[in-house]
Amino acid sequence: MAGLQGTFSVSFDSKRRLAVPAKLRYALPDGLRDKLYLTRGIEKCITGYSWDEWQKFQTILNKLKINETTKRKIKRQFIGRAAELDLDKQGRLIIPDDLVNYAELQSCEEVLVVGCSTALEIWNPRLFEEDGASTEDDIQKTFSEIPLDVDDLLTMQPN
Repeated sequence: MAGLQGTFSVSFDSKRRLAVPAKLRYALPDGLRDKLYLTRGIEKCITGYSWDEWQKFQTILNKLKINETTKRKIKRQFIGRAAELDLDKQGRLIIPDDLVNYAELQSCEEVLVVGCSTALEIWNPRLFEEDGASTEDDIQKTFSEIPLDVDDLLTMQPN
């Protein structure tokens, strides 16, 4: 599913419904466009995965090299809060209350749906702007330290 990209403002109604933008839906793998797996994001957003990416995410959590108590807590927050959601014929889904509350979407009439390569994120626009402003210095610092030439990136050694 490496193809989810762009930021889209979509309406969010009182029934907690939103339409997943067609550009993002059609970037999902064939046969997997009618269902998303939503869970809390690392930041105050909701993260959505296709079936195959959801399986990869769970595998990563299961293989974390951290103490088991912490691993259980992390899995509880991400897997335990997850919801398997079917998209209706208009490409809409209904977000569960606990995820709406987590991402502070209760009073939003519009939300942002952001494609992040292998997942999508659903954001309260205010929190998205705050997050962007607070991370700008980190982004600038990181990009000043990494090569942007593809050949250089391919030869970099992982830390």
